[in-house]
Amino acid sequence: MKLKKNCFVFLFVFLVTPLFAQVKQSEAKTNRKGMIFFYFGYNRSIYSKTNLHFTGPAYDFSLYDLKGSDRPVPFGISYINPVTFTVPQYNYRLGYFFTSNLCISAGMDHMKYVVNQNQMTTISGVISKEASDVYAGSYLNQPIQLKYDLLQFEHTNGFNFVSLDVEYLQPLFKVNKYNISCLWNYGIGGIWVVTKTDVRVMGDGFDNDFHIAGYALAGKTGPRIEFKNHFFLSGEIKGGYASIPSVLIKNAAPEVGDHNLRFLEYYIVAGVNFKIKKQKP
Repeated sequence: MKLKKNCFVFLFVFLVTPLFAQVKQSEAKTNRKGMIFFYFGYNRSIYSKTNLHFTGPAYDFSLYDLKGSDRPVPFGISYINPVTFTVPQYNYRLGYFFTSNLCISAGMDHMKYVVNQNQMTTISGVISKEASDVYAGSYLNQPIQLKYDLLQFEHTNGFNFVSLDVEYLQPLFKVNKYNISCLWNYGIGGIWVVTKTDVRVMGDGFDNDFHIAGYALAGKTGPRIEFKNHFFLSGEIKGGYASIPSVLIKNAAPEVGDHNLRFLEYYIVAGVNFKIKKQKP
């Protein structure tokens, strides 16, 4: 509940701030044409309820309105340790400015998604005794409690959103004395969802290989503060929809899972702007 409250506060601030900012284009204008940027940072995310469908030689069933959450690493040395800094939920992106404010970028949001245990759900479908003596039977919208011997499901390495985005940086104001610019970023994009799913369906399954499991589309917005046009800090909120029809249960085995969900992510990143070659005057 606290995570949702914090996320909605971020969303309110991000959407309202540009409406009250007094933009002075002559002061805020900065030439970024031809520049490349790179950033890295960390995220949190919340997810909508989802319906999970599993098919295989010994079962064909669905679980409805499942709740899931992210799994962040507690803040500490792992975020700056060169060996472990990619263990938490992170973001990175590389982009190119076609104009001073319009750019295209590519990157990945390494999120994590875990189905919560011990929640009440509803099941429909068929499970044979070959799959489970405990859960064998036919079901039609029957209430059931989710336990470990029925399902363990985690995109923890992870729920990776790989996207190609179009972005626009709106100048807000510039403090010329300190060469600091404040801007507002808008973007939209999407492409693949690459998952590495650790799953057990009635005890059967394992931590699978990385796999292109589906696609996602998302929009984002948030402030960016630049220093001397070369270094920046940015905080953004991103909301999107993911369709994941090909979740591996045992790698190349015929058993598969599928689900769709909506997500809301917020993150803070630090980055640099640079040019590969010097432009002619």
